[in-house]
Parts: sequence; structure tokens; C-alpha cells
Amino acid sequence: MTPDELDTALRDELRTQARLAPAAAPIKARVLVATRALPPEAGQPRGLRAWMVPMLAAAAVLLVTLGVTAGPKLLRSDGADRTPPALSSTSPSPTPSASAISPAPSPSAKPTASAKPTAKPTPATRTTPSSTGPRPADPPPNPAPGSPVPQDWYLGLKVAALPHTAGLCPDGLTAGHPRDMGAPTISVPGEPAPLWLLTMTCFGGDSSHPMPVEVFRYSPQGPQLVQTLAYQPGDPRAITVTAINVEGSRLVLTEKGYSPADPPCCRSLRFSQDFTWSTAESRFVAGPRVDTAPTCAGDQLAMTGSAVAGPDGDVRGVLLSYVNNGEQPCTLTGYPVARIVDAAGQLLADAARTPAGPLGGLTGGEAPRVVLSGSATPASAVIEWSTVQREGSRCHPQAELLFAPPGATDTDTFGPQALVCDLQVHPVVAGDTGSQQPVDP
Repeated sequence: MTPDELDTALRDELRTQARLAPAAAPIKARVLVATRALPPEAGQPRGLRAWMVPMLAAAAVLLVTLGVTAGPKLLRSDGADRTPPALSSTSPSPTPSASAISPAPSPSAKPTASAKPTAKPTPATRTTPSSTGPRPADPPPNPAPGSPVPQDWYLGLKVAALPHTAGLCPDGLTAGHPRDMGAPTISVPGEPAPLWLLTMTCFGGDSSHPMPVEVFRYSPQGPQLVQTLAYQPGDPRAITVTAINVEGSRLVLTEKGYSPADPPCCRSLRFSQDFTWSTAESRFVAGPRVDTAPTCAGDQLAMTGSAVAGPDGDVRGVLLSYVNNGEQPCTLTGYPVARIVDAAGQLLADAARTPAGPLGGLTGGEAPRVVLSGSATPASAVIEWSTVQREGSRCHPQAELLFAPPGATDTDTFGPQALVCDLQVHPVVAGDTGSQQPVDP
């Protein structure tokens, strides 16, 4: 309804009421007279139109203004609210979005307090134009701080790049790992990962070099050498480890070594040695090296004696020879039994134990441990005496010589001798000459 139509409707209503009751509606009559809806004689004062029309115009403007501002709210209240919810998590009730008030935000508009900036992708999920998914993060170091220690840390290590015992291999030879030996591990108290037991050898030379066992422990910076087992620098036996047995935190090594008469190809000595882990020292403690080959005795050992003499005939003796007739190796170490008795069998004297004499013996060092593994590896020893009586000599005429292998009690006899002075016996040595032969290292 336009203002003019509203004005006309009001005047018609006032005119009708004024005619019906002009006396009871003086104000209405004055309004009609002012708007020229009634004749002046009705006694109504003029001037009503002068303020009524502006008032009606103001009322119309007010109604139009209220309709413009309240209309959207009334329309939104008639149906479901399709405005996206605000980003703020502090207000449970939705608030009108900026699009409900203005079709397009101003370029200078600032984000509301409830708006949150978009999070930047982390390096582990950052994508590149050529990728089809998130790129995995770089692996941590080995291991990262606080990560579990790898229990198979020794796999794939290169033997040549490991730290080794200084002087283990002579100049020109390289440390290596024999193909026929495993590299077992052992778990010991106080270590977060198993220790690695690596049998070592020296490539590029003959077999006379040692083959010990090196013990490595895990470290994030690389394997660390703990110690070397079954190895002593300068040991002429050049011990070789042939087997490693793990029993809890204890190791039992089977070893072989050189006897002085052994050729470079073959070690005849056999040992067993225990190593027990010490938590206090953080290393293996070695037990005694035990001979595994038994002592030659009984029918297994064949012994013979033959007479020998010096160039001038003043020194005489007996060369004792030993051969192993058994199938298993056996050993002889030390001095044979040697003594003289009279015709009645009474003891006259025991032979003095001396390393060497005019007819044989050692060239130096202690009595060797000789392994007899058949007729090809005999052993021998010498008993000798002087046939000339000198000042201070201990002499016995018509004495009978008795002898036996080291440690034995049953003796054989060599027969009576006219004069025996200063009787002595030398250690068993490898070979059949009674004299220790030099052996190449």
C-alpha cells in the first residue's frame, strides 16, 4: 500500500465516524476539516494535514526500513539454516556467515578470531608433484636414541673392514674368515646384544699362522673388538681353533697346535680350553689349556731300545724309540724312566734328568708334548752314561739298566753294563733320532 492509498483510507474512515458522531469525535472532525474531507462549517480546526502528511510519510519510511532489515531474518526463520557452521569451537550455536550479510567479502577483510590457519604439511607427509602419496620419512640412525638394539647387528659386516688384533697377521697378509667355520654368537650378562665370535685366519701365506677367535660387541658407531681368544703373540705352536661350543655364557674351544716336529701343513697337538664371561671385567676369562689326546700307554705304544755311542767311545747310551700302534692319537711328554740295579735287583741309582747331552736331547726350551698318530710320527729319547771314572763321578760296576716310557711303572731291561758313571736321561722329542730338530715356524 502506497502512502497516498493509506492517506485516502484514513480519511474515509474518519469521515464516516465524524458524520455518525461529530460531537463525540471533535478531534476526528478537526482532522477531516484540515484535510478538506469535511466542510469548514463542521467547526473542525484547519491545519491537521500540515502535520499529518509528514507523519504518515515518516511512518511509511519506517515501515519500509523495518521490512528491508527484518525481512531476511524472517525468511531464514521459515526454513532450515543452510549457512556453514563457524570455525570457532567455543560457541555451541551457529552464527551467520559473512555471505548472509554481504554477497562477497571485501578484499581488505580480515579473518575472524575463530578462523584457524591451515596447518603446513610435515616433512614425513609432504608431497611432490610427481608423487602419488605421502613420502616416507628418512630412517633414523642405527639405532636412534632409545630404539631397541638390533639383535642381528653382525649380519652383512665385511671382515676386512673390522678392527683386528694388532700383529695378528704378518706383513703382506690380510685378515680373513675361513669358509668352513661358522660365526656363532653368545649372549652374556650386561650386553644389550649378542657378542659375535669370528674365527680369523691370515690369507696369502702358508698354514703355519694362527687361527684364533676374535670377540666383537655391538656399538652404534660400529663393531668393537673385545678380545682375541686362543692367541699369544710369538707362540710357536700357532694355535688353530677348530670348533666353538657355546654353553650358556661359557665358551669351549677345541684347538690344534704345532708340535716341534710337525710339518707346516699339519698341526698334531690337540687342546681344549674353557672361557667364562666375567661381568666385572666385561670380557672372557681363559681357563687352563687341557690336552685332549691321552697319554700313550699299554699295548697302544711299542717301545724299543738300541745301543748308541759317542765318537771316542767314552760315552755310551740307549736310543729309545716309540711308535703308536693304536687308531687314536696319543701323547708323550717329559722324561722316560731310567735306573740301574745290581745283580740282585737292588736299586743303585736313578738317572739324572738333563735337557741334553753328547748323544742327544733338546736344543732349547722345555720338554715338548709329542703327539704320536701312527708309524709316520714316531718319538724318541736318549739315556746315556760315561764309561770313564773321573773325580767326583758316581760310578757303578756291573749295573743293569732298566727303562720305561714317561709316567709308566713297568720297565724293560737293556742288560748289564761293565761300568756306568753319571747316568742321565733326556726328554722325549719328536722323530727317531733322540735329538730335537729345528722346525720352521
